[in-house]
Amino acid sequence: MLVVIQGAVLLLSSSPPAARHVIDAAFDRQGHGKQLSALHALGNIAGESRPENKIILNEVAEDSLRRLMYGAASKSSKLTPSGLLVSVLHQDSEIRLAGYRVITGLVARLWFLMEICSRQEILNIVTDASTETTKIGMEARYKCCQSIHKAFLSSSKLINDPALAGIVAKLQEAVRRGPYLGGKNAEAQPVVKTAERF
Repeated sequence: MLVVIQGAVLLLSSSPPAARHVIDAAFDRQGHGKQLSALHALGNIAGESRPENKIILNEVAEDSLRRLMYGAASKSSKLTPSGLLVSVLHQDSEIRLAGYRVITGLVARLWFLMEICSRQEILNIVTDASTETTKIGMEARYKCCQSIHKAFLSSSKLINDPALAGIVAKLQEAVRRGPYLGGKNAEAQPVVKTAERF
């Protein structure tokens, strides 16, 4: 795990930062495979696969990550990192799954949590149990939802903001329901049919 952390720091701290290529490719819709790989790489750089206490990197790497994300957004029609992620979440299920990983890692940072707060659309997607139809997709969406909820609870600045009470309640309800359809839709019932006799 130490190697992964050092790798992320190296990618973000080199001059110019090598992570710029990853971030630019992650939000470039020209090549599906290239974008998918870059999103998963960005999820790793952001810390989705690291233990909770190792997600945040050193100050130089963190500053670089924030600048690269805002830089990529400013070069696109989306203008903000949250706009870039909304675009990702509106693509096919493979890309969405990678997008959930990116959000799961990035949301540990207050600047990105504020971005999430500014986009109701992201919250609607990650709290909707019917967004995904595959087990892996449902679990990735749910992990993302849990991470956003945990980030809110960890931020005294945001958790006590009355304007955000509705968001917190929505996240709590989604976390309580669990990763699968959670009773929101009627569950499939087995059909019992008597055997036909010849």
